[in-house]
Amino acid sequence: MLKERIEFLSKRKQISRKDLVEGLVTQAHFANILAERYPLPEDLAESIAERLGVSSSYLLRTAVQDEQTLARAEAIFVQMSVPASTIPEETVHALEDRDDSLTVELTTALMKAVYYQQLNDAAAHEYIHTSYLNFYLEKYGRPDDVQLPGPLTKALLFYKIQYYRSKQAFVDVLTHVTRLSALTEPGSELWLSIQNIQMEAYIHTRHYEEAKRTFEQTMKHVYDQRLFHRLSSLYVAYSGYCFTMGLLQEALSALSMAEANLVYAGNHGDLVTAIANNRIVMLTMSGELDQAQTEIERFENLLEAETKETRQAMKPLLLVYRCEVASARKSWGMLAQSVDQLLSCAVTEDQRMNAVFYQSQLALAHGEQDTFLTQAQACLPYFESVQQSLRLESLYEGLAVVSEDQRRYKEAAGYYRKLVYLLRRTK
Repeated sequence: MLKERIEFLSKRKQISRKDLVEGLVTQAHFANILAERYPLPEDLAESIAERLGVSSSYLLRTAVQDEQTLARAEAIFVQMSVPASTIPEETVHALEDRDDSLTVELTTALMKAVYYQQLNDAAAHEYIHTSYLNFYLEKYGRPDDVQLPGPLTKALLFYKIQYYRSKQAFVDVLTHVTRLSALTEPGSELWLSIQNIQMEAYIHTRHYEEAKRTFEQTMKHVYDQRLFHRLSSLYVAYSGYCFTMGLLQEALSALSMAEANLVYAGNHGDLVTAIANNRIVMLTMSGELDQAQTEIERFENLLEAETKETRQAMKPLLLVYRCEVASARKSWGMLAQSVDQLLSCAVTEDQRMNAVFYQSQLALAHGEQDTFLTQAQACLPYFESVQQSLRLESLYEGLAVVSEDQRRYKEAAGYYRKLVYLLRRTK
């Protein structure tokens, strides 16, 4: 760990290893220290620390992994592994970015990154990566066989799970959530959260029997231990399983059960949003557009009781719902109006790309082929990167047809091939 920390500090200070140890020790001997063949002497640590602009303890205690240090790292992991909306902002700010122990420091950075990702704070998320995390992820994030202290291993796995979830890469999610589950105490709050994520990953990777078994085992544990505050989130996850299996009414019933058990839940906000989101999406995808519209309006009414900041944050999501229903109904005037509103308030890349997608569908409906091509090709890379099948199906089909109409047969054939591959993969 000392080697990685010194490399990071040297890179930040733009000082070569040769200049770092000039007049202090030979490069060969210093390489042996970094390889942990020899200990770092205190006097050498003081001299190198001065050149790097840090304290000597920041180097001497880099790799410390005593019981107290690991307990601090574990406490930070546990504290930050709950939904971001339940963590007070001042709690996050109170966590020191720098710590003599790299285990504590890196655990903190990883969990802060997850926090910023969940809050869609793109600026803070980008800054913590460019100023710190990218370097250490290059060292520790790629190989899965790197031996790290327990709390840091869990923080890294949790970070990877959230990262791959954001990319809809559920094969990778399943790999890492399975590893994290094995490191987590059964019955703990984190373990229960992991079971929900594992169910989600099983559903997306079509391991349906495993998904149902995970739900049943977790539900039994919840009832045996009387952990009723977890019922709503479990039913939300189960609704996704039912819907994927084509059981719409069972999925909607599961959401009703999730809503009925909100009385036990401590964090109503995220769950209410998840329940509403699942209902609206399921009804829209099933063609129950009148019911979907009713749910959108119901969700809007619920939000009236929330703060102004919450209502503003949820506005783009509601507009995406409205756009989807309008598009399914081919209500082009309503879609155009909703898209304009969405473009004016979109804050995330996903919201902006959805707005461009709807613009492309409007152009296609009005026969504006060149405009459609421009807009479809603008949002296509994003939806390919997150593997959003429904969007890709519409885009590939539209691009293939328009390219064929314009006698660009090679491009049309390429889009048809992508469409066929997508349909085969999503059967």
